[in-house]
Amino acid sequence: MTIRDVPAFVPICKTADVRSGEARQFRPAAGRWRGKPMAVWNDDGTFYATNFICPHMGGPISEGKLTDGVVECPWHGWTFHVDTGLPAGDDEGHGISAYEVKIEGDDVMIGGMLRPSGT
Repeated sequence: MTIRDVPAFVPICKTADVRSGEARQFRPAAGRWRGKPMAVWNDDGTFYATNFICPHMGGPISEGKLTDGVVECPWHGWTFHVDTGLPAGDDEGHGISAYEVKIEGDDVMIGGMLRPSGT
């Protein structure tokens, strides 16, 4: 299989799998991110996907609290914007990976890694 054979977007979960204001960990079954643990977020009906691991000490970011589009890691409180993966706190220099998301029917589809503007 070549890179051209990999679909641009693959399903990762159903919209009903993630309640509003929360996230869950999923691993895509196919595509370029096959098997990679990701956090899928539902922010009042808008879905986002980020890396599952906090860069600080490896905390499970999907277990963090989501408020106004910002997730707080449950281990040490580092904060990140779920739409871009950029740090939300002044003292945090590392972001998390964020991925393209689209909804097809009731499927949450994962695409490529986002590149925040200015990077």
